[in-house]
Amino acid sequence: MKNLKIGIVIFVLIAFLASFAAVAQEKQEKLTLGALLIMSGPLASFGETEYNAVNLAKEHLNEAGGPQGKELVVDLVDSTTNPSNLRDATKKLVNVKKVPAIVGPNIRSDVVVSITAPNHVVTISPTNTPEWVTRLDDDDYNFRTTVSDKIQGQILGKLAWERGFKTASSIYVNDPYGGPLSNIACDTFEELGGECMAEVAYNPGKASYKMELLMASRGNPDVLIMPAYVEDGITIIREAIAGEYFDQFLFTDGMFAQKIADETGDVLNDMYGTSPGTSESPSYNLYHEAFRGKYGHEPKAGFSEQAYDAAIVIGLAMAASDPDAYEEDPGKAIRDNLRSVANPPGEKVTAGAESIKKALELIEAGEDINYEGAAGSVDFDENGDVISGILIWKIEDGKIKTVRTEIPERE
Repeated sequence: MKNLKIGIVIFVLIAFLASFAAVAQEKQEKLTLGALLIMSGPLASFGETEYNAVNLAKEHLNEAGGPQGKELVVDLVDSTTNPSNLRDATKKLVNVKKVPAIVGPNIRSDVVVSITAPNHVVTISPTNTPEWVTRLDDDDYNFRTTVSDKIQGQILGKLAWERGFKTASSIYVNDPYGGPLSNIACDTFEELGGECMAEVAYNPGKASYKMELLMASRGNPDVLIMPAYVEDGITIIREAIAGEYFDQFLFTDGMFAQKIADETGDVLNDMYGTSPGTSESPSYNLYHEAFRGKYGHEPKAGFSEQAYDAAIVIGLAMAASDPDAYEEDPGKAIRDNLRSVANPPGEKVTAGAESIKKALELIEAGEDINYEGAAGSVDFDENGDVISGILIWKIEDGKIKTVRTEIPERE
């Protein structure tokens, strides 16, 4: 009986070790990419669309043979819009999931970088546009594929003037995104000759914004500029129309979602907005063709191109990494190879499965590549920033449509 028990223990131990070895082997054959995106709350429309884009990028990389010949998998954590939840979600990806790189966050890179940078985890935000992100102390582990709000704000203020408005007010979300963007837009508008009569902060998640609208509408300004988020913005629009506070609006990237038109009827026809991005480039067209082919529709919110580009350049940097350096410190290896796959010089490659396959083949052959993204050139500067276009968009017949792209020059 004693020998039987010993035999059972040995059998269980062998089975456990075999299982552990199988899991370890499977882990070695896969590379993991973290996704830190808002999947619930007032920015869920963006997070859902970006997650679709990240999965499309994963599919293209794997169809091409995978970075380092391994399968890429995506580990998603919902960051919500709450900074405390964002911090906890980041810790989960870094300390529990042990990911070397993350697509995200959507907001508040300052909260994330304090966790990711010391642990050598690369972050590439597709959406975090505030100008102050440039100045974060991040040891070069924080990047973004979207352009700074300094540029968007200037083009937004210019657009208000070009649209013939002489006076304006803004209602902006009371966070590090809304206030600076409102300031830059109003400053630019006034430099051109307009008058910004009020800048009113709002706190997200309220049932009503009538007090904010009353403050913003004093003096009867021509237009309301809205650096706002989708869910709150819809409430503001409805109350502005119903209370006759405003009937003209200008939107920013936080409102660049089809949902605002779907839920407010035809009152927003011929209203304009801005958002980082580009249009009508070969890479942009290839990406949108692939997105429609996979999901059966166009992206339903902005920044999907930027999310796709972030995932692709991480995958290409994984592929370009020396295997020994990657095994020793994968996040550092990715960081050190990002600019070599995204910046000139090198043979240009674009979005799309065929071009990504070509990119991996060139990397394997020891050739330099320069990824030209769906959202524009992904040429990271010394701060991890890019210069890409600003979309001018409008609502026409209940649908969001691109009017043109303005390409800023690097200072």
